[in-house]
Amino acid sequence: MIVTVDRRLFQQGLLALVRCLRFVFAASTREHVLLTDPVWDAEDDTHPVRVWLNALSSEVQEAVQNELERSLDKAATMTAHAARLRVEPIAESRWDAGVLTPEDALRAMYTPLWLALENGRNDLEFLRRILERHDRAELDKHIAEGLVEIPLGGGTGELAAFLARLKKPDGATSWIRRLRSWAMFDRDAHSSDPRQPSATSEKLRDHVVSMQKPWPFPGHQLGRRTIENYLPFEALDKWAEDGRESDRTRRRQQVEAFKSADFGSARRACFNMKEGFEKDVAQEVRDELSQRRKEQYKLKRQRRQLLPRNAPANHRAIARPAVRWLKETELPVVFQGMQNEAFRNRLNRGFGTAIAALYREDSEIDDVWFHRVFDGDPAAQAWRKQLVESLWSVL
Repeated sequence: MIVTVDRRLFQQGLLALVRCLRFVFAASTREHVLLTDPVWDAEDDTHPVRVWLNALSSEVQEAVQNELERSLDKAATMTAHAARLRVEPIAESRWDAGVLTPEDALRAMYTPLWLALENGRNDLEFLRRILERHDRAELDKHIAEGLVEIPLGGGTGELAAFLARLKKPDGATSWIRRLRSWAMFDRDAHSSDPRQPSATSEKLRDHVVSMQKPWPFPGHQLGRRTIENYLPFEALDKWAEDGRESDRTRRRQQVEAFKSADFGSARRACFNMKEGFEKDVAQEVRDELSQRRKEQYKLKRQRRQLLPRNAPANHRAIARPAVRWLKETELPVVFQGMQNEAFRNRLNRGFGTAIAALYREDSEIDDVWFHRVFDGDPAAQAWRKQLVESLWSVL
């Protein structure tokens, strides 16, 4: 964040000195950019800050000048969209304009940036994985030093409530939280067309779009359905091989269908990775499938009870229930039209609720595979670039 201090604050006297030094310390310890108006020029003996510095000890002068020089260098590398605050000797902050009193500005500078995520664990791992290594190391450092915090995510509902509160700040505390927050959320899927965002996700996006002052709120809707839809094929191959031996063939076949050209990239982007096609069929179909599973579980228990009795005839008498494949007409239009019916059937179920664990660094998935997902998709690459730039702009 760039903080510009008005020249009128550089006054003589102990209180003015302490206040200005607090800005220097806040910028240094919280890694903000500290600029002056007019812009600091070490060669200008008439500069207001130079005149102010001349009354201080050489040690203090050196510390202040070093911070101002560091800030100028850092500001030169920041984008035009970097978050900017201005500090003036005023009685009340003009929050909409980003013009703050010294007291409010210092509070904002010392307030950690919140990463508001639907899931504070998996979404953070996703965010870290899609960053370049040097950016990831920088984010990790900020988290370790308390400059960035991740409040526990409570899902879409909690995030919606949080953003709704930020829309209508009612005082300095809520305004500062709005200035010191960054959000990311799933696109999810519309009930009638999985290619479109869900109504809930669009509501989140509307909250974000409504917050344009003092700068556009950095909130990002995923370009694909969920973070799992950005998993590289290599990660899914590893998922298949890491399963129990009895499950590996089924898992391999499922991954083969997902990777196939018959399924295609458009379907992959909006497929429910955890629950598969079954998540997007009508409720009555889901209820029927759920009832069938209960019956299958009951029959499976009965078969197990007969096995120890060494009665194969009775065992065979309990017939296995017929498999209930989804009909193509039961699927949303986007998932219809596959040529290979066997592939379609393999995708009735998803990859399970734990699939996001593949983003963890201990999953042994190479970074290059995650980055290749974006390299091969210009829209995804542009989305990632915007997301990363907005994160650094408010740090």
